[in-house]
Amino acid sequence: MKAILFPVLILAILTIHAAGTLHAADAGGSAPATITKEGDLVILTLKPEAEEALRLKVVAVERRTLPAVRLFSGEVVTPLAAEGKPVAPVLGGTLEEVLRLADLQATADGRILQAQVQMDAAKIAVERAQKMLVAEAGSVRGVDEAKTSLALAEAAMVTAKAQRDLLGAPVGQSGGAKRAWVRVAVYSGESALLDPEAPAGVRALGGSGSSQSAQPVAGPPTANALTNTVDWYYALPADTKLRSGERVAVEIPTLDGKIESLVLPFNAVLHDIHGGQWVYEQTTPHTYNRRRIQIARLSGSDAVLSSGPPVGTKVVTDGSAELFGTEFMTGK
Repeated sequence: MKAILFPVLILAILTIHAAGTLHAADAGGSAPATITKEGDLVILTLKPEAEEALRLKVVAVERRTLPAVRLFSGEVVTPLAAEGKPVAPVLGGTLEEVLRLADLQATADGRILQAQVQMDAAKIAVERAQKMLVAEAGSVRGVDEAKTSLALAEAAMVTAKAQRDLLGAPVGQSGGAKRAWVRVAVYSGESALLDPEAPAGVRALGGSGSSQSAQPVAGPPTANALTNTVDWYYALPADTKLRSGERVAVEIPTLDGKIESLVLPFNAVLHDIHGGQWVYEQTTPHTYNRRRIQIARLSGSDAVLSSGPPVGTKVVTDGSAELFGTEFMTGK
């Protein structure tokens, strides 16, 4: 877990540095490192044995060609319609949405039963009217009216079944393989910049793992006029661990193609309490400087920088927290 930088400690240490060189504390009485200040730059020099004990690992900052993407917030939802249906109702993860959909489905099922009863009654009326006409106890008009009632009941049944099909399988009884989609609200003015055919990268909020690739699917044409957004839908892999209703980070590729960006491992990054981002840069053997960076986004386990050290700069990954402890004397 990355260490947190404390401004009060920084101020105290820089005040001591103004008098010259500060030796890091050590229980054995021998300083494993020296800390010097040149202007606003803090230089940390480790003894070889101390560096070996910390087991530091350094990697070089790289410049890679990565797809240009935009970051959005998404919600995991469950499609209830069967595969191949032209309209796929989507169920979110909240209890309110589950109950609302279940109520709509129950109402639609009731309309089907009502239409069936009307059809059965209309068929009986037609048969009776025809028998009465044969027995010369009825009229042609009576038969026509009975047939009209039957036609209306049959039309009501067709309408009721169509409405029920739009609501998908019964809640909790969809059967088949479990499916999960991601619903992304995209600002209308930005949708023209995005590639609607490209897979999106989906990552759990706060997760350090790699993102999952989600394929675009044709979902219901939902939108929000108040926020001027339209909903895009992506199908998650069958083995996804994400649950319905969970919020996720979604990276949608743009039509710009690919861009070159500075990249370094995310485990090299330290965060302070104000959200500032830092890395330890190895300037010479055994010498390290703490430098500020800015992260544009994450790409798997790597951080894509908007500003930072140039290509080839060696930064500390394993042991960066220990360097912080050495610099601010917060370690053991």
